[in-house]
Amino acid sequence: MTERIIRQQGAALQKGAATEDRQEKRTAQAAASAKNREDGVPQQELERFARFLLPKIQAFYQSEEGQRLFEEWKKNRR
Repeated sequence: MTERIIRQQGAALQKGAATEDRQEKRTAQAAASAKNREDGVPQQELERFARFLLPKIQAFYQSEEGQRLFEEWKKNRR
């Protein structure tokens, strides 16, 4: 009889763990959907685009033309 109770308790614990796993999955899904911005663009896509664009921006500002335009912008800003 004790063995049966232990098995029942084990089954109940497994069932509880499965329920917790489902709840964690729902929480993760909710967090993922919350990562969508108000404009509907997923945060992951914005980050991917930023990783694509950043080296191009850096290269531009390291070029002579980019540095010249930046200096002009600073002068006009004053």
